[in-house]
Amino acid sequence: MDWNKANIVLIAAFIVLNIFLLSSSFSDVYSEEYNVNTDSEFVENVENILSERNVYVKCELPDEIYVLPTLGTEYEILYVSDELLTRFLGPGMQAIEDVTSYKNDTGEMLEINDGKKLNYVAREKIDGVISYEETIDKKINKFIENKKINAEGYSESFRYISQDYSIVVYTKKYNEFSLDNSYMRFYFDKEGIYRFEMQNIETAKEIAEKIRVFSAAETLPRLLSFDDVRDKEIIEIKMTYYSAEDENWQLISGINSYPVWKVIFNDGTYKHLSGINTYDID
Repeated sequence: MDWNKANIVLIAAFIVLNIFLLSSSFSDVYSEEYNVNTDSEFVENVENILSERNVYVKCELPDEIYVLPTLGTEYEILYVSDELLTRFLGPGMQAIEDVTSYKNDTGEMLEINDGKKLNYVAREKIDGVISYEETIDKKINKFIENKKINAEGYSESFRYISQDYSIVVYTKKYNEFSLDNSYMRFYFDKEGIYRFEMQNIETAKEIAEKIRVFSAAETLPRLLSFDDVRDKEIIEIKMTYYSAEDENWQLISGINSYPVWKVIFNDGTYKHLSGINTYDID
């Protein structure tokens, strides 16, 4: 008998058998009847992995299994004009070609970054306890009115309140999902709004077939790829749309936006985790 040939046949048969068993298991796991979020053993394993970084899940994991499209988004391109400077810095300021940062006599500053990001700083942050939480919405509405900001389509999507610092974020939505790259961010200290940031998506439309997005439980282990995710509590997980903003962001006027899980921590920070195998998120 040719033992070498026999060994090759046996090894090949063993490989085929394992592929069959693996494919059968994979089929069971990803069948329509299976929901990984109800698999207590799987969820417990995920939580144990995160706990090695002292990261603990303190909220319910979303049960939804989403099938969502990729979006094509087009951004509003910003240009510094006398009118824009007057709205934020008061009268007397004039736009200068190729200059994107301006400051008035009282220390207020306006800057346009990457052709799309508007950054306004009223003053340095003032330390002290915030005692007006119940009037934050009124302060935001007054700011939007005074600065003549077009807030159509925006609604609150995130709020973090601490003793001496708060941030409220408004975003646009596609259906029920926040477009996290289209935002108005209001930063508060004890005296009110001291900083404002805005970036605006003008249009968003479906450009590809819908795909199944990984569940929240399946996606959470990706937090381990971030060195700064340690000693935190996860207080909320929700589905959003997001595009990673890299070093080429200033060259972009339109880009694809993908469904991602937004993981929010107890210290007001958050991470976007890709729900598909398309690219890495922040």
